[in-house]
Amino acid sequence: ARYSESYLYSETDDNDLTYFIIYQLEVILRAIEELDSYLQRKAAEIRELEATLRGTSQFNYRQLALLSHAIRHPGTQYTIRSHQTSHNVAYATARSDLLELTERELLIQQRIDKKTNVFFPAPELRNRLAHGSK
Repeated sequence: ARYSESYLYSETDDNDLTYFIIYQLEVILRAIEELDSYLQRKAAEIRELEATLRGTSQFNYRQLALLSHAIRHPGTQYTIRSHQTSHNVAYATARSDLLELTERELLIQQRIDKKTNVFFPAPELRNRLAHGSK
């Protein structure tokens, strides 16, 4: 109704587009406010989930760091070598961390060549963590 009203005002006032532009700007401002509200809610959910994870003894600090990163960057892929380098640990330790998270269905393992395994955050990782993993 407001769109039609702004259009009619523009037509009846010598095609002055001011009414129409003001209406469109109000729509854009409302969309920005809704986006800001959505982003604040999601950021609060992530902070809450990370606080919950830190409060458990299910994961070591390296796994917590990886899960926190995976929640914030869901498209990221991880390798044993990258995890090893990030945390300055032995290859076996890095491998064990990632395989345990895979076993808990928090990461998905995929082989990309004969030697390299890549790990991706599981779909719905946040929900899995919020409702407890295996």
